[in-house]
Amino acid sequence: MPILIVGLNHETTPLDMRGRLTISNDDLQSALHDVQKYVPDLAEAAILSTCNRVEVHGFSHSGVAETILNWLAEYKDVPLSEFRGSTYQHEARAAATHAMRVAAGLDSQILGEPQIQGQFKVAYRNARECETLGSELNLLEDFALQTAKRIRTETQIGSEPVSVAYATITMAKQIFAHFNEAQILLIGAGSNIRLIAEYLRNEGATHFTIANRTRANAEHLADSISASVIEMSELSNELSKYDIIVSSTGSAEPVVTTAMLEQATKMRRHRAMFVADLGVPRDVEAASGNLDDVYLYTVDDLSKIITQNLAKRQELMSVANRMVAEGVTCYIQKRRIQLESTLLANYRTQVDTIRQMVLDSATKKLDAGEPPVEVLTKLAHDLSNQLAHKPTISIRQASATGNEAFLNLLKDIYELEN
Repeated sequence: MPILIVGLNHETTPLDMRGRLTISNDDLQSALHDVQKYVPDLAEAAILSTCNRVEVHGFSHSGVAETILNWLAEYKDVPLSEFRGSTYQHEARAAATHAMRVAAGLDSQILGEPQIQGQFKVAYRNARECETLGSELNLLEDFALQTAKRIRTETQIGSEPVSVAYATITMAKQIFAHFNEAQILLIGAGSNIRLIAEYLRNEGATHFTIANRTRANAEHLADSISASVIEMSELSNELSKYDIIVSSTGSAEPVVTTAMLEQATKMRRHRAMFVADLGVPRDVEAASGNLDDVYLYTVDDLSKIITQNLAKRQELMSVANRMVAEGVTCYIQKRRIQLESTLLANYRTQVDTIRQMVLDSATKKLDAGEPPVEVLTKLAHDLSNQLAHKPTISIRQASATGNEAFLNLLKDIYELEN
């Protein structure tokens, strides 16, 4: 089974390297054309590139995994020696298993996260638009998405948050049904804040403001999410503008006080504020949680949720893995039927070609006035010779090499006696 997946992910490769190798959505289609040009034996291709993984899904009759890695290195201008040890290669059943686990979120940094299924669909849609998809990857996509849907529907494995960032978003959803109109303030510019910004954008948020002690870091993050930047000294006067506030600074003292939030809620006429304090030590004074209309969650609050939900998800993993195994088995069976249908069609085409060739020869002889009986006799002789030629060669070769299994197979097919 020449299905293969070549790539790297969050488990094998550091964030900085993944960033250097990521292929943007704008570049995906050109990359698909480029990889097929670079790897001529790659008959079909799709590229899945997210913040957590870069993978080429392909179909080839020859070993092309190493060539694909060489292409990625050249395409992204990163020496292969710098990431070769971080890559993985899956073929045949292992590739199908990996694809289904990826689509279902079982191979994600956040177990069961829902975004990957949509990203998987987009990757294959891009390939379909580029005409780099064929029957092999189409079949793989169908079963991967069917399996992912079944796991998500029957196990609810992705319904509970299992990371601080994801838990923050989940709790914010309990206050704000939609994020597209929410004004969001992110205090800090570290990994937690970046991840939360990404999740919020995936949920439709667009109105971001960044505050950070080092303005350059704030501006760097702001550029990536089209956000505005304010100084930390402006927080007291600006807090009332924001519906959602997430802080993770590492400051030794709170950067948001109870007095600041109390003033903000009065100015907001008691509209709800969601505040996530991810700082250790605290970025938001503890007493702020007593204010009306302020929904304050700390790292400890979120960690309790995560601990409970991790246990739930791990219980569901064995069920999800069983569903993946069932999906792979169904996929392989369907692929065999697909291949056998192609084989049968090719065989019938070959027989029809022989029939037409012999018939054309006989028709010319009849048109030339040769006796019909002689023409029909010759037609029957030629047709039987043509149809028996390749089986005859195969029987002789099998007899010469003592290939009893093949000879017995031919006996069953043609109902031959010894």
